[in-house]
Amino acid sequence: MNYSIILKMLSMVLGIMAMAFSLCAGICAAYSKSPLEAEAMPSWICSVALAALLALAFYLPSRNAPSKLYKKEAMCIVGLAWIFASLIGSMPYILILNCPFSTAFFESTSGLTTTGSSVFGSFEDFPRSLMFWRCFSHWIGGLGVLVFFVAILSFLGFGGRILYASESSTNAGGGLETARIQSGAFSILFIYLAISALCLAVFRFCGMGWFDGMCHMFSAVSTGGFSVYENSIAHYGSNLIYWAVTLFMFIGGVSFALMIYIARGDFHKVMRNTEFWTYVTLILAFSALIFAIIFPGFSNSSAVFDSFTNAVFQTVSIITTTGLSSCPYQLWPQAALVLLLILTLIGGCAGSTSGGIKVSRFVAALRITRRSVEKSFRPWVVRNVFLNGKNLNDSETDSILSYIAIYSLAALASFAVLALCETELSLTACISSVLTSLSNVGAGFAEVGPDKNYGFMSPLSKIFLSMLMIMGRLEFYAILVLFMPSLWKKFQ
Repeated sequence: MNYSIILKMLSMVLGIMAMAFSLCAGICAAYSKSPLEAEAMPSWICSVALAALLALAFYLPSRNAPSKLYKKEAMCIVGLAWIFASLIGSMPYILILNCPFSTAFFESTSGLTTTGSSVFGSFEDFPRSLMFWRCFSHWIGGLGVLVFFVAILSFLGFGGRILYASESSTNAGGGLETARIQSGAFSILFIYLAISALCLAVFRFCGMGWFDGMCHMFSAVSTGGFSVYENSIAHYGSNLIYWAVTLFMFIGGVSFALMIYIARGDFHKVMRNTEFWTYVTLILAFSALIFAIIFPGFSNSSAVFDSFTNAVFQTVSIITTTGLSSCPYQLWPQAALVLLLILTLIGGCAGSTSGGIKVSRFVAALRITRRSVEKSFRPWVVRNVFLNGKNLNDSETDSILSYIAIYSLAALASFAVLALCETELSLTACISSVLTSLSNVGAGFAEVGPDKNYGFMSPLSKIFLSMLMIMGRLEFYAILVLFMPSLWKKFQ
């Protein structure tokens, strides 16, 4: 195990966090006339200093680290980077709000993993700089802390490719070719910035203020769920804003690789992308079903259009694992909530900012299952499984099925753990808390519904759910391998 390269990469992550805190300190200075911001400024200075000092402490002993990077170092870097980022990201909450560590860690992790769950029942009286950090952490986590320095650090060479593959889920969807991973990472960064700028402009045009627009842009583009208002996007009561947010949540759920193909004018690959068209079909089908369930009748055209807007908004919000809400959907009939729960499991496209199992894995799993059923009565038949125009080999099908099995087993075990930690929690809330954490959705049902929060849970439950968020964001392996003794042995 090359420990020096691990320390060097972690120092880069901590440096990114220091820069992010510096930006928040700048927001604090911009609103310095507010007494809340004046009180928060020393805390931001301390947060910047702590992150920078830790980055320096990690970098100095590892500055001459060899650039050669193997798979196990990459997996270790990815897992530890998200844990360290979440730990450091909790500092502003602790220093400014004087809240317990478990509460701060939960909120920080929820932000960086783009989950959007919150432990705060009221946050509209937070300093603006802290509200900015909550949403900005979504934007950082949406792209992936690792992509930032993979794009910058050319010295990694082939190691950069390994690191990117360990952090991203593009392989599940047959996405970005990694032969020129640095160029690909730069393309992703450029597209992410371009979409963010366009989103901010659209939100401003639709009537949001600059601060509100910026914060909600961070959440929509990264498919996170934090808002500057306690009733989320429903605060605006504007269908125009609902549709604008829906558009950018939809874009956030699309694979970066597909966006690169579109930018290059390679529409042939877009037309052959099974995952994308399945993603669109699911949104259309589930929106129609939910609308049919909540249909208010032909009382007036305005009520019908509002119901249709809310059906589409919540469908896109949940399948992209964003979690923003345009209405109190927990009051909908049970059938509509079941459909939303299904979307929680599916998630968006592989290689996007969204969470969940991913559309490509569900498509592949259905085709593998169909092949297995056919082989039960036609044992000699040879039926290939295609995804995005590519024939999946045995290794790829095994990987897809293994991931779904790990997700299922982790969910079942987590149900039991959370039920033991929270004995008063309803079954619906227990299941919802686990699945929304693993899928990085945020919005749940019952006690953890869109108008509720996780503040009532014990410190142990908060830390446990935080780790589930990180596991879900990194698709399990980068966290699970940290507990494998063989990872830390030499010559393994």
